This record gives sequence, C-alpha cells and structure tokens, in this order.
Amino acid sequence: MMYGFGNNKDGIKNFVSLASRGEAPWSLIDGRYPLENFTKLHNLHNLMQNTFGSANIGHGLWEDLGSISYSMDRMSITDQNLVIMDSTKIPNTPIFKAYQQYVIPALTKNPMVEFEIYVKSFHTKHVCFDRLMVGGQLAVFPKPTIKENHGREALYYNWRSKIIKYNGFDPNFVPQKHHIIVTNKSFSMWARPGSKRHRAIVNLEEIEKFIKLTYPTISVEVIEWQTIPFNKQIEKLLNTTILITPCGGVSMIIPLLPNGAHAIVMDYYVNVAIHGFSIGESASMEGAFLNHVAHVRKQYYQIYGKQDYEFDYPGATNAREDASIIVNTTRLQLLIDKALEEMEP
Repeated sequence: MMYGFGNNKDGIKNFVSLASRGEAPWSLIDGRYPLENFTKLHNLHNLMQNTFGSANIGHGLWEDLGSISYSMDRMSITDQNLVIMDSTKIPNTPIFKAYQQYVIPALTKNPMVEFEIYVKSFHTKHVCFDRLMVGGQLAVFPKPTIKENHGREALYYNWRSKIIKYNGFDPNFVPQKHHIIVTNKSFSMWARPGSKRHRAIVNLEEIEKFIKLTYPTISVEVIEWQTIPFNKQIEKLLNTTILITPCGGVSMIIPLLPNGAHAIVMDYYVNVAIHGFSIGESASMEGAFLNHVAHVRKQYYQIYGKQDYEFDYPGATNAREDASIIVNTTRLQLLIDKALEEMEP
C-alpha cells in the first residue's frame, strides 16, 4: 500500500485527478477496512468528473469518456456491468443526453450515475469497491502534450470502433464511391449574443457551388450536424470520403470517418500567442490529437493573414476564438484534388 503522494498547496496528499485537466484531485485516506454497516460491490466502477464534455463533443468523446475506454484497454479489462460515476452533478445538456443514448452504452449497459446519489442508495455507512478505476483522464488536445499522444493511435481507433459498432454499423466499412460533406456550422453555444457566426466558413454558399461545379460526378452534401441524431451522423460519416470542416468541437467527428478517408480542416490565424502557438502562425487547433487518428488523412487549410478570416462580431480581436474562415476556392481545389489522387486504387 502506498500513502505518500505529491502534496498540493493545501498540504493534502493527492493521488490522481478525476478530470482531464487535473482540476479535480482525488486523495487517499489511511484507515481500516470496515467490519460492519458496509456494502461491497464486485463489478468494475469508474470515478470521474466531466470537464468540458457537457458543451463540447470533442472533449466529451475523446477525453472524458474516451479516457475510460483507454484505461480499460491498457489494463485488458472488460466489464459490461461497469458503473461510471460522475463526482459532480450530471449535466442536463443535449450533448450529454446524446452520450447517454449513443456513447456510454459502448462502454457499459449501465447508465452513468452521480457518485453521491449512487453510494447513498445502498443505505450503509460505507460502500466498498472490489475494483475501482480512478484517474487516467487524458487531455489529448493541448499542443504542449502532443508527445504524450505518441503510441495512443490504437486506443483512439478502438474507442472509435466501439462507438460505431454499438450503434449498429461496421467499423471497418469502406465506401465504394466518393462523397464529399461540407460542414455548415450554423450553431454554437459558445457564440457571442448577436454574433453572425462562430468559427464557421464565411463563404459557405460559394464553396458549395464551386465543389458541385468542379466535381459534377461526385455527390456533395452540406450538413448542419446538430440537426441530426448522433447515430445518423455516424452513418453519414461512414459513407464520406472527404470531409471539409471548420476547426473546433464540430471537427471532432473526424475519427468516425471510414478507413482511408480524408479530412480538410480549417486552421486559424494566431494573433494572440496561446496554446504553444506564436503570433503569425497558421495553427491547427486539434492537430495534437488529429495527427494520431491514423486511419484518416488530414489536410490543414492554412490561414496566412487577415485576408483569410473575418471576425464574427464588431469589436472582436482574437482570431482563434471569434473569427470564421474565408476559403479560397483555388487553394481548396488543390487539397480536394490531392485527396482524390491519394484515394485512387
């Protein structure tokens, strides 16, 4: 038994974190195993705390819930009676409801529960766990942690495949004809009130017309993903060979694309140095993670300056948080042509 761990500023011995960014330290308390008035649970339990998953599908899928799958894979654990316990109140958001319906059942047949309500339901002074999985919540997106993603490719692919399989589709399905989807990011809960858009494609209609005119033999679809149930999103993605999307949470459906597909993802212009990027660079927001989604080829549409983006509302100053991309059709065609060339038999 180990009881000595790193101390935080309050002198409390912290063992691990329940959240992906380390904001929820969890500590051991030295004490006797109870001899009376206790309940002992034999199936696997996981204690975690959602970080950004209630409002961002990327963080929810690939960090908060994905980390449970990664830990189980690394320890060769399978238990369909797993109970996932959130240390806080379970968010009542549309995204979290989608997790409960389409994602969490890929891990367990039990719904997620709130920790305090769950342990109190046994009506004993103590609740003891035979197998309690705590920690392992990974932050997969920050650029400074990119080296930590090396070797995790199989973990990401396995989790993606579990989700697809649970929803009734073949994770190994490969479409036999080309289909291009362009993301219409028409809604974001992070959009400022009165804002025209949030991290979207400014000239979407022009891009749609251009692709249909330039590639008349390829089916093209423009999709508002938030209007489609998650299982239908999976079905559409599995039949897609080229996905064109802004960066941000909306791009985090890329791992659900089929083997060999291409994703053209918008960069953003760095005018505020943050997250390991320098002013003047074209930054790939989720590149630290997407570069390790090995079954999909990524092409980053680079942003060179003010001519390539438009602020989403008057007075905005941060091109990462509050700007949308003006796509140049000539440059876009180069990326599409390269994708089609690489997918030739």
